[in-house]
Amino acid sequence: MSAAPTGAAKGDAPCVAIVGATGRFAEALAAALSLNPDRWGEIRLLNHRLTTRTLSIRGREQTIDLLDDDAFNDVDIALFNLPDELTPRWAERAVAAGAVVVDVGPTYRLENDVPLVAPGINDERIAARPRGIVSLPGDVTWSLVDAAHVLHRGWELQLLTVTGLVAADSQAEEGVQRLEDELAAVSRRPGAGLVPGGVRAATSDLGPDSPFPAPLAMNVVPWVGDAADRGWTTAERRLEAEIQKILEIPHVPVIATLVQVPVVSAHSMSIHARCARSVQPEKVARAFVEAPTLVVVDDAEHGEVPTPVDVVGIDPRFVGRIRQPAGLGHNVELFLSSDAVRRGATAMLAVAARI
Repeated sequence: MSAAPTGAAKGDAPCVAIVGATGRFAEALAAALSLNPDRWGEIRLLNHRLTTRTLSIRGREQTIDLLDDDAFNDVDIALFNLPDELTPRWAERAVAAGAVVVDVGPTYRLENDVPLVAPGINDERIAARPRGIVSLPGDVTWSLVDAAHVLHRGWELQLLTVTGLVAADSQAEEGVQRLEDELAAVSRRPGAGLVPGGVRAATSDLGPDSPFPAPLAMNVVPWVGDAADRGWTTAERRLEAEIQKILEIPHVPVIATLVQVPVVSAHSMSIHARCARSVQPEKVARAFVEAPTLVVVDDAEHGEVPTPVDVVGIDPRFVGRIRQPAGLGHNVELFLSSDAVRRGATAMLAVAARI
């Protein structure tokens, strides 16, 4: 294997491998590397398929090598973003070679002996990794967990009811491409959204191979994931389980309805929270302002509300529409938007820095 290092070896600085070094997440990870302190030695780029693509690491174009039996020699930390079916095989090889695996996929998130870590919330769990693996939350969970943490720490959550507006990139590049193709198709059919079957007819030539169960252009689809129990989807159940595990609130229901929306990137959420202690919306807003990961955008009279197009490519999550139903002093409503890809990439580096 001929991994091209980034810069010279830096003494005892750890060797890091980015595993699954293609796609938007890898690009976000590379961008985050350039914005964070340079604490690493060699950085290897690895992929399960041969590719001629390169990735810019700290201003240098670097080739991407093929995963093989020697890929993890001398690697200290392996940052994993592989297809689910490949993760166990290669993660076990990385651990056996002496690396700590930080995995962004779903394989290990709910395993009892693998910590599920959201930096800034439960960093202390990074050290307890009996299998040599640290897992990160899913992209929809990233959109919720920071605000949920602030609410639970300040007012003790009793219930979270969430409507998640999930962008097309939840289905990776395939989802983004399908939405763009559908938007192009319906743009050639003026009035397609005004007649029964119009959007379906306009997109019919694209074929049935879509990651979405219905057309997404000019539409919303209240189904994200696969069928689970009693009418829920797997993505909705995962969101509940991940929030409960991270915040250590297994007794708190997280009632989620996930809706695929025609947004390219960045998820949004409408959140209803019921708390054990009395809630004042102005105090909630102040707590959000003081949180390092949240920005309050809440001046609807002047058109200042959180929207996904305003958070793409940035780290903070925008939160607004903070309000309280009349007569329900333990409840609070809010809306937020978050670039989950960016959040996941910066979180992965934050975890790696603490290993």
